[in-house]
Amino acid sequence: MGVTGIFEELRMDIDAGDKLDVLEKFQNLILLGLSVHTDFFKHAAMFGGTALRIFHNLPRFSEDLDFTLVSHGADFSLASYREPMSRFFADMGLDDVKINIKEEGENVLRGSFVLSIKRSESLRVIIDVEKPSTDVMPRTETLYGSYPYNYSARLCTLSSSFAGKMDAIIHRKWGNKRVKGRDWYDLLWYMRKDTELDIYWLEARLKEKGTLDPDKKLTPELLGEMYEKRAALVNVSEILRDVQFFMTEALEKKSSLSWTPELFLLQKDKLVDSARRYVLSHRS
Repeated sequence: MGVTGIFEELRMDIDAGDKLDVLEKFQNLILLGLSVHTDFFKHAAMFGGTALRIFHNLPRFSEDLDFTLVSHGADFSLASYREPMSRFFADMGLDDVKINIKEEGENVLRGSFVLSIKRSESLRVIIDVEKPSTDVMPRTETLYGSYPYNYSARLCTLSSSFAGKMDAIIHRKWGNKRVKGRDWYDLLWYMRKDTELDIYWLEARLKEKGTLDPDKKLTPELLGEMYEKRAALVNVSEILRDVQFFMTEALEKKSSLSWTPELFLLQKDKLVDSARRYVLSHRS
């Protein structure tokens, strides 16, 4: 596919009502630009729902791009990527992409990419980059996207990404006292994949947020207790209200109607086991 045909493809997909598909293609374009036109992945690794969707075939759509810095002492600023990314989109025939940067506080950098498809339709992708203060870093790997061309990206491993998801489940307050159902959906996905959980990175994240005392160790058993307290408050109706719109498989969407609070409480033992297995497999 030539670069001149990309905008027309996106416009036709929008006309066909496939906005989430188009948004995912736009996300891929952003990642392609960061990969081939900048040194972004030298400093940051991707995790979260969009990483799972694009690189691990998570059967739900995702909206934002989430990253964490993985290089200590880097003088990192999202603003430095505005110009090379603008040139990239211009080269791709997408001159109407607006890049906004909002450096929010000390811990999170935020920007957005907005593409106007036609007068009444636009695509907006938020990009968040964590600036952790901890010395404990996630484990990372290089994986490859394929739209519109093959490109490489640095990602947190599934084990570290799982730790980031558990951090969200423990801490997230979303909307008007609503749960973010996509977090709980992703938890079930990790469990089906039998994913080990990077308890060391999760421990560092909990201490950074003040949830865990600096001198306390996060054991698999303590993690299980923390999870159980959160799972006991789960409202399945709220979970489904958030996540069903993003689910891609009709049968899974139908089967999700049978979910109960017990389903999430039953994940406790599996979660504890996933953390134990990680500890055993990463003993020095």
